[in-house]
Amino acid sequence: MKAIVVAAWFGTRTLPASKTIPKEMFPVWDRPVIHHIIEAMVAWWIQDIIMVTSQQKKSLEDYFDANYQLEDILKKKWKDDLLTLINAPKNMANFTFVKQHEILWTGHAVLQWAYLISEDYFMTVLADTIYPPETFIEVLKIHERTGGPVIAVHEVAKEETYKYGVVKIEWDRIIQIVEKPKVEDAPSNFISNGVMILPRESFDIWKNTKIDNIWEIYIPMAVTALIEKYYFTACKLRPYIDTGSFQWLIEANNRIYTTGKLFD
Repeated sequence: MKAIVVAAWFGTRTLPASKTIPKEMFPVWDRPVIHHIIEAMVAWWIQDIIMVTSQQKKSLEDYFDANYQLEDILKKKWKDDLLTLINAPKNMANFTFVKQHEILWTGHAVLQWAYLISEDYFMTVLADTIYPPETFIEVLKIHERTGGPVIAVHEVAKEETYKYGVVKIEWDRIIQIVEKPKVEDAPSNFISNGVMILPRESFDIWKNTKIDNIWEIYIPMAVTALIEKYYFTACKLRPYIDTGSFQWLIEANNRIYTTGKLFD
């Protein structure tokens, strides 16, 4: 199954640092956020990864590419341990990079690589979040069992629901998803955490969606449009580590510093 990693946004919560450094490249211990995400994916045999970036995020591509000058220096200095470290990212998976030339949110970002997807289903992943290590295998197992779409979810405090896509669940089926509702209108305190397996039909929904003459196309729009046709199974997981703000980024680094790991 091909996976799309959405990494195109500016990162306004981490300005001014993210003006020139992609937030996905901020370090969590000795490697950037994006490395942690990809490492968790390939651990469960997700090898074909398409990453949507933008004009100011070339360093994301460079990180997963060769650096021949640096490699040559390390070879000449017999620093094989460092050579292994810098070469690890480029060998992690089969990468394809596509640029989103206008930052028109997640659904529009996914559209940039529709032509690369021929399978009936594909996975979407957000790139500023470090997921519990079991996330991808649990989502894939449910898809293998049901043959249908899957959305990974977890609980947040009710007062935090206005920040997220909130889902309503009956048994294990998602019957509603609301993007950033008012707290009093949130259908539950379960949120979509960004990892989804969606049908290819989703591309048609995003392609034909336009709101108030301004393109703001979100991934959940496809879920809403297809929710009566497909059985969207909720995969309930532990909370992720959001690294989209400096507070959470520092907390993630402190967790590794004090415990030696990100998740128990």
